[in-house]
Amino acid sequence: MFLIAVITGLITGVLLAMLGMSPISAVGAGAAALAGAFSLGMTAVAYIKKQDA
Repeated sequence: MFLIAVITGLITGVLLAMLGMSPISAVGAGAAALAGAFSLGMTAVAYIKKQDA
């Protein structure tokens, strides 16, 4: 799950930098995407584990 979140954050940051966003803003947006993807993934994992019990 962490690997998918990291890849999502990196792709977001690189794409935004390519589109002309300032580097600091692109890094911030990439970090926000990483955190969002990780929390969504962990929520999904917790929900699935809860259903199994």
